[in-house]
Amino acid sequence: MTYFTYELPFPESKLLDGIIHMLKKENLFDVAFMLKGANLQIEQGGYSHYDGGGRSDALAAYVTVLVNPSCLDVLDTQDTKSHITRLCDKLIPPNVGYDVKSTSFSMDLTKDFDLEDDLIIELEQRVNSFSARIIRDIMPEDVRNKGYQMTECYIYLYVVENSLRLFIAKVCKEKYGESFYDGINIPRALRNTIQRRRENAENNKWLSIRGEDLFYLDFKDLGALIDNNWQELFEAYFPSRDFIIPKLNEMAECRNLIAHNSYISDTVNIRTTSDRVFA
Repeated sequence: MTYFTYELPFPESKLLDGIIHMLKKENLFDVAFMLKGANLQIEQGGYSHYDGGGRSDALAAYVTVLVNPSCLDVLDTQDTKSHITRLCDKLIPPNVGYDVKSTSFSMDLTKDFDLEDDLIIELEQRVNSFSARIIRDIMPEDVRNKGYQMTECYIYLYVVENSLRLFIAKVCKEKYGESFYDGINIPRALRNTIQRRRENAENNKWLSIRGEDLFYLDFKDLGALIDNNWQELFEAYFPSRDFIIPKLNEMAECRNLIAHNSYISDTVNIRTTSDRVFA
C-alpha cells in the first residue's frame, strides 16, 4: 500500500517561488529574474519506473514553465531545464510521490498580442535574446549577479521612500488640511531644494513632473522635515528622534550607492531597516 499523496501540499506558484529563491542562493540571478511573473504547471504521468526508472508507486511528473516570450530563447536551454528539474525534485516533498522527469519552457499566452504587430514582437524577442547572449559573453558573472541584486534593492527603496512621502502627507493633512504646506515648518534649505528640483524638471522636458512638493525631497530631506516638525506632528508615530533620523540616513546612503551604480554589501539589510522604520 502506497503512502504517497500524489498532490502538492502548496500551490504550484509557491513551488515557483521556491525555485526562484534557490536560484538566487546559487547565484543564478539572471535566470531567477526572468522567471518572475512566470507560471508553473505540473502534469502527472504514469508510474515513474516505466519512464527511466524511479521509486516504487511514484508517478512521473513533467514540469512546464510559461514565461514571457522575450525570455523564452534565453531560458530554453538544456542546462537551465536540467537545473529546474533538479530543484523541483528537491523542493517537492518525498511523500507527494512525484519523480520529476523533465522541464520544458513555453510562451505565456495569457497576455494579449496584436497580430498586426507580430513582426515587431518577433524582432523584439530576437533582439532581446541576442542581447542577453552578448551580455552573458562579455560581462563577468559577478557583475551580472550584483546587478540583479541591486535591482531588487532599488525596487524596495523606491517603495519605502514613496510610502514615507505619502505617510508624511497624510499626517500633515490630518493636522492642517489640504493646504498643509502653509502649516508645517519647512526649513529654507528644503524649500530651496524643492524649487531647484522643480525648475530642473521643468527645464528638462523628458523628466516627469513629480506632483506634490514632498516628491522632490529624498530620504535625508524627509528626515529633516520630520525632525523640524517632531513634537507637533511625528512624535506619536516613531519610538524616538534618535531612532528614525539615523535609519532614514542609512537608507539615503543605500539609495545614493544604487544611484551611482555601486554595490551594497550583504551586511546591509535594507528590509530590516525599513521594516523597523514603519514598525
